[in-house]
Amino acid sequence: MLGMMASASIAQDTGIGSDAYTAACAVCHGSDGKGGGEFADILTVKPPDLTVLRANNDGVFPYLDVFQVVDGRTTIRAHGTSAMPIWGNTFKQEIGESAGPFGSELLVRARITALVDYIESIQQ
Repeated sequence: MLGMMASASIAQDTGIGSDAYTAACAVCHGSDGKGGGEFADILTVKPPDLTVLRANNDGVFPYLDVFQVVDGRTTIRAHGTSAMPIWGNTFKQEIGESAGPFGSELLVRARITALVDYIESIQQ
């Protein structure tokens, strides 16, 4: 139970989400989230504008869908690979097993949650 409370606490810190976005997403999606990052022009698939996800989903932010895309470990890639990195694996490698397998997975999910919370906060 304590681990879940710690994860929720970490996820609520918008600074963590903003920092994660800057480190992992801005290079492609742009610092403003509109898809114009410095790598956008060299990618074969243009990064989407992350600020209109709610608007494009009948006014409801598709939280779980965004979480799963960012995580990337549970997405079915039957039609080839995704254009996006599998951030769940990247975060897992960065965190390692210092908190044990269950604790480390909670930390990965908390980091993804903080990132998705940040993306939700930049909706127009």
